Amino acid sequence: MFRQSDELLDFEIPAVLISHEDTVMPAPFSAASRRTLLAATAVFSFISSSHAQGADDPVRLVAIMDSYAAGLRTNNVEALVALYASDGVFMRENMPAVVGREALRAAYREIFATLKVDLAFTIQETEVAGDMAWLRSTSSGRVKVLATGMESAESFNQLLVFRREAGGWKIRSYLYASSRPGVGPAK
Repeated sequence: MFRQSDELLDFEIPAVLISHEDTVMPAPFSAASRRTLLAATAVFSFISSSHAQGADDPVRLVAIMDSYAAGLRTNNVEALVALYASDGVFMRENMPAVVGREALRAAYREIFATLKVDLAFTIQETEVAGDMAWLRSTSSGRVKVLATGMESAESFNQLLVFRREAGGWKIRSYLYASSRPGVGPAK
């Protein structure tokens, strides 16, 4: 119930019923109790909204992909691993999934020991839902096999799942596959 006062909007909170033997008596809230209740509601609302989707979340996901492309171009294992959650997963085509930072380091070291990768990413779509998000992208560029010197044009499809951690987005799962039918990446 709301009632308008001359100075500000005031409201009445329905009385809580207290039973004493066979007698039921209303227990009205005092002004101090109402202020405490309002303050608690305001704090809860603030905390809840701090994890709400920000208008710039999709931009931040795209920035992560730009950092990812830079890490690939410069063979920067640590920069790539830093983009992942602590339990991040990297799923390469025709390879077992790797889970966790140490496994990610080993996987990217293996990639950079055998390949020189220069890809540009095109973001197709993003979606954010609370502390989780996903992004679908395509990439194309050059991949060089270091052992043979053979270089080829490659293109891939990616699907990434992100999780918000400590106020920032991290890659939770990264899956990619060749976008050319019947052709996988050079190994």
